Amino acid sequence: MLRVLFLSSGIAGSGHIVLGLSVANAFKRSGVQHEFRLLSVETPFADLARRHGVDVHTIMAENEIILGPARWRESELYKAIASFKPDILVVDLFWFALDSFIKELPCRKVLLIRQVDPRFFRFRVSDRELAFRPGDYDLVATIEPGFALPFPAESLEPLVIRNRDEIKTTYEARADMGIAPEDRACFFGFNGNAWEGAQVWKSFDYLDAEGWKVVRSDNRAGGLFPAVDWYNAFDMVVCGAGYNAFWEARHFGKEAFFAPFPRNFEDQYHRIRVNSDYVPKENGADQLVRRLMG
Repeated sequence: MLRVLFLSSGIAGSGHIVLGLSVANAFKRSGVQHEFRLLSVETPFADLARRHGVDVHTIMAENEIILGPARWRESELYKAIASFKPDILVVDLFWFALDSFIKELPCRKVLLIRQVDPRFFRFRVSDRELAFRPGDYDLVATIEPGFALPFPAESLEPLVIRNRDEIKTTYEARADMGIAPEDRACFFGFNGNAWEGAQVWKSFDYLDAEGWKVVRSDNRAGGLFPAVDWYNAFDMVVCGAGYNAFWEARHFGKEAFFAPFPRNFEDQYHRIRVNSDYVPKENGADQLVRRLMG
């Protein structure tokens, strides 16, 4: 049986877990006999995967010393990967955590890269300089358009957690939400830093006064998950401009207002400027699985 390990090292927001679930769902759709595990640093969002039946293993975040050339065999990250014995390791962006031992792993290695500043691939830590080596991976793939890398990579469409035929119908979604057919409905969802939704709401609180039915969601407090399951209930979406929120809205063709926020190495303003008219041709998660199986 094929063993697939998805490594997520991000801790800000739920997006890294959602990306892992997107790949997990694509493997389920493929019909390939497999075992899938999501490996993540400790995050309050890991339970989102468990709620959907995906095996999740969490470890504490580790610094560049324990992950460095002298001590990587002691690291929880290496031990977690080695104990699972994956046939395929899919790395979500954070290549530098594996830099010291990536060549030692006896499996196929895949790096998924979304929009990021080129500085992300070469920088100095306390005891050494890190520089990404594309040759360490069997596949390096970009998973959104509109940005350039300082090395060659394959291009995939954006990865989303559901396909268009997998979500509730308008009737089902509105019935679940208690939204009448004549209501104008808006989904207001923010899963990044805890304060971001409250800040954006100051610009959209007029919706209540205008009679809109507004469903506000934050995955820290439960919320709708995955929100796209109910997208057919809503006439409009207001959300952040992080990778998952943006591409879910584009994939499902929703009228959307995006609120960008600053992130390390990521320019959410750029994503809106360059890709607001881009319509994905298919779910990039399915493309990825076909590529790995072919």
